[in-house]
Amino acid sequence: MWKLAAASAALALALLLALAGGSPPQPTSAAEALQLPVVNLSELRLVAGWSAVPTTPFYYAAADAAPAVAANVQVAGVDEEDYVKFDGERLYVEYRGYVYVVGPDLSVEKRLPCPSSLVCYVFAWGNSVLAYSPTEAGTVLYLYGPWGRAVYNFSGYPVAARMRDGVVYIVAMGGVEAEINGAAVKEAPLLSLGDPPATLIVAAVDMRTGHFNAAAYVSSAVSHVYMRGNRLYIAAPLSPYDLAYEATKAAWDRLPQEMRAVLDMENVYTFYKTVRGLLEWKGGEYLSYLNKANATTATKIYVFETEGVEVRLKAVFTVPGRVLDQFAVEELGDRLVVATTAAPVKFELLRPAVAERPVIKRDGLPPRIPPPPSPPPVLYAAEGEPVNAVYLYTPDGTLVGKAEWLAKGERIYAARLVGSALYLVTFRQADPLFAVDLSRGEPRVLGYLKTPGFSEYLHPVAPGKLLGVGVYGDGVKIALFDVSNPAAPREVSNITVPHSYTPVLFDHHAFAYGQGVAVVPIRLQWRQCAVLAVEVGDGLTARALEGVCADRAFFKDGKVYLVGRGRVWLYDASFNKVGEVGLS
Repeated sequence: MWKLAAASAALALALLLALAGGSPPQPTSAAEALQLPVVNLSELRLVAGWSAVPTTPFYYAAADAAPAVAANVQVAGVDEEDYVKFDGERLYVEYRGYVYVVGPDLSVEKRLPCPSSLVCYVFAWGNSVLAYSPTEAGTVLYLYGPWGRAVYNFSGYPVAARMRDGVVYIVAMGGVEAEINGAAVKEAPLLSLGDPPATLIVAAVDMRTGHFNAAAYVSSAVSHVYMRGNRLYIAAPLSPYDLAYEATKAAWDRLPQEMRAVLDMENVYTFYKTVRGLLEWKGGEYLSYLNKANATTATKIYVFETEGVEVRLKAVFTVPGRVLDQFAVEELGDRLVVATTAAPVKFELLRPAVAERPVIKRDGLPPRIPPPPSPPPVLYAAEGEPVNAVYLYTPDGTLVGKAEWLAKGERIYAARLVGSALYLVTFRQADPLFAVDLSRGEPRVLGYLKTPGFSEYLHPVAPGKLLGVGVYGDGVKIALFDVSNPAAPREVSNITVPHSYTPVLFDHHAFAYGQGVAVVPIRLQWRQCAVLAVEVGDGLTARALEGVCADRAFFKDGKVYLVGRGRVWLYDASFNKVGEVGLS
């Protein structure tokens, strides 16, 4: 394996960020990841890659302040980014560029501006509110508290965020011209290679004190984020150049000497710069060697440990395949569970078409204009037949167990860890629900069920019962599974809504469960809306709230709050409407 030297990495990164034309990544093992060089961020005071702004607290919220949380979060005690939050009494609702604080009686108590009217996410802790938005200048944060408003900003588009104990951690992706609070980032450590090159920003803001920290890394595009306790996990699928670098190392001894002489394998950044010339010179022959290396899709996992606004990178490791969503990554005791779909990769070259120039004749003769230069070929990784797997890792990235070759030719559509059993839904023609036992160290499939349609979201609703929300034909299917015997799961009841869809398919915050009732928003033809209140018992029974365009629900003391499209509805436990208010 080619080692990444600290000095060379720093130089490569400096070149990367200066030229904005190349990019680098870093080692695949956790041990190597811990050897990441400490890189300075221009004009910011750093501690292990972090800048502190401000350096002294200006406000302390009560330690037992009530947090507001999003609907249906993955991990208890860890809030997630969303446009609506509920603290048990008040709702914090973003609508058209403002955060509305709605009291228990549905009165609007406050209206706080967002950084942007297009997209705005909300967090609340005690009497502090954080609103942040992607803007043309990057990500802008407004922190409201008794002192007034504090403003922070950094480059990139926010991908995901988590809040634990009043500290919000925001993950963003942007270009190589990165800034944090107006200061340019001159260098950053390498994690993986994006194409085009990109930077990962990890920012933290303490809603109790106003402390703010942020750090920049070079990384491929981030897909998902998971947090439990003080550990923050970030998943970034490998780009074609990342995969080609690994395949080149595997095929190195078989490469002709003339090709090896061209390639600089010190790190992926040097590889990225030198392989492009080889692709133009002998691309087809070179790729024929790479395609014998049995490369597959893969994902880097970055493991950060948090302590307030201090966030330290502890490990970087690679898992085969791609992660479906945040529910495919879970901690189980001292193990990290990762469910992936992997596919073999065939490298190909795409040659962009050259735009034809208009021909303007003079005296009937065409001008002597040289043809435009041909654009460089683009490396592409075509994917073959997928296969699924479940892996167990230690927190430092050591593989300790695996179950591979699950449902060949299908892809994971849903995942949920319940106790020590991981339930997976794969799909191609039917809907196999797999139950994977993780209690004995080595994952093993206990049983599976095939049923029409497929679920894209799974939710435990009672001991031995699992609710699935998915697709059947051209409509929505809600299915109740009996998993009391994981070796023989069975579907016991279902509800289907033809000619419809639900935002739960792509947004788990749109689903809510409480008081024995699942709330599922439905969108029908001709822009009609409804909310299904699905009572879960031995079977499923549903009541439709027609004309209610809500996509968030919260339960509290026999009351149900529904939120959507700038309106808030209040219902009793039997879903009789008590009140309604519009936000404007």
